[in-house]
Amino acid sequence: MKDAAIKLNHKVYYGWVIVLVSALGVFFSAPGQTYSISVFIDAYGESFDYSSTLISSGYSVATVISGMLIVFMGRFTDKFGQRVMMVVVGILLAITTFFNSFIANIGMMFVGFFLLRYFGQGSMTLIPSSLVPQWFDKSRGFALSLMHLGAVLATLMVPRFNLYLIETLGWENAWRMWGILLLVIFVPLAWIFVIDKPEDIDMTVENEHHEDEAAAEEALRRMESESFSLSEAIKTPPFWLAGLISMIAPMFTTGVTFHFFSIMEMRSVEKESAAIIIGLIALPAFIMPLIARSVVDRLSFKVIFMIIQTGFLISMAWLAFFVTGFISATGFILFYGTAFALQSVSMNTLWPSFFGRKHLGSIRGAGTIFMVIGSALGALPFGVSKDVTGDYNAAIFIMMGMSFIALLMASVLKHPRKPENVI
Repeated sequence: MKDAAIKLNHKVYYGWVIVLVSALGVFFSAPGQTYSISVFIDAYGESFDYSSTLISSGYSVATVISGMLIVFMGRFTDKFGQRVMMVVVGILLAITTFFNSFIANIGMMFVGFFLLRYFGQGSMTLIPSSLVPQWFDKSRGFALSLMHLGAVLATLMVPRFNLYLIETLGWENAWRMWGILLLVIFVPLAWIFVIDKPEDIDMTVENEHHEDEAAAEEALRRMESESFSLSEAIKTPPFWLAGLISMIAPMFTTGVTFHFFSIMEMRSVEKESAAIIIGLIALPAFIMPLIARSVVDRLSFKVIFMIIQTGFLISMAWLAFFVTGFISATGFILFYGTAFALQSVSMNTLWPSFFGRKHLGSIRGAGTIFMVIGSALGALPFGVSKDVTGDYNAAIFIMMGMSFIALLMASVLKHPRKPENVI
C-alpha cells in the first residue's frame, strides 16, 4: 500500500484518505453508541421484565468499567499503531454484536453493554481521533470536523435503520446484521488503507516541504520535544480541567438518548417521529467543517468551551420547560446538536494542540475516560428520576448545575507548559 499511497499523494494529500477511513470508523462505532442501543431498549422491555432503573444501572456500570479500561486501548494504539488496532477492534466489535444477539438475562445484557461500550463507543472513536491528528497540523480542526461527519451520518441513519431491522428481522438478527457489516465493509478497508503516520511512508505532515534532510529531522525533533508523555500530561491542571469539562456533553446526551423515546412520549411525540428527531442531533455537524477554521482554529479553547457550556445550559432549560411536541422537540435537538458538534471537534483538537502528537494515543485514551464515565453517569439519573418522580426534569436540573460548574472551569482553561525535565 505504501507505493499506492505515495503515488496518490502526488495528486491529493493522502491524509484526506485517512480522514475518510477514520470517518468510516467513527460511523461503525454506532453499535456501541447510545443512540443505537436506545432503539433496542423497548425491544428488550418486551422480551425481559426489567425496570428502567435496573437496565439504566447495568448500562451505567458497564460504561464506567469500559471507561476505566479505555486507557489501555490508548497504550495499545501507541504501541501497535492505529492500523492494527482498528482491524482488531473492528473484529472484536463484530464478535460483540453476535454475542448481543444471544442475550437471555440481565447478566448477559450487562456483559453485552460493557463490550459494546468498550469496543464501540470507546475504542472505535478513540483510535480515529488519535489517527487524524498524526496527519494534520494547520488544518487539524477542519480535518477532525470532516472525520466527525461519520458520527453525523450514523446518528442520522442508525436509529431508523435499527428500528427497521428490529421490526422486520427481530432484535436478535438486527445485532447479527451489524456484525456482518463490520466484517465485510469496515475491517477490510481499515486493513488496506490506514497508515499510522506520514513519516511511515517518508511523507511530511500536510506535505510540508523541507529544503533538506536536516530540516526534516529538525521538524521531527521539534514534534517530539513539544509532545507531553502521559505522566507529564496528567500532572498539568489543563488536562484535568479539559477532562472534567468534556464529561457534561456525553452525560446529558446519554441520559436523554437512552430514555429518548420515553421522554418524547411524555411530550406528545410519537415513536416514529422520535426516531427521526433523535437523528437530527447530528445535523448541525454538517456545517462544522465550514466554521471549524473560523471558530476552532482561531478562538482560544477557553472562549470556545465557555460558549459551548452556555449553549448546553440553554438547551437543557429548553428541554425541561418548552418541549411540548414535534416542532419544539426538533428545535431543542438542533440547538443542542450545534453545541454538541462544536464540543466534539474542539475536544478532539484540544488534546494534540495541548499535548502534542507523539503520545497522543495514551493521552487521548486517558482523556476518553472522562467522556466515557460522563456517559456512564447519564442514563441512571434519568432512570431514577422517571421511576421516583414520574418525569425526567429532576435529572435535567442536576445536569444544568453541572454544566454551570463546567462553565466556571472553562473560564480558567489555558494552554499547559511542558516541564523542562522529563520525569
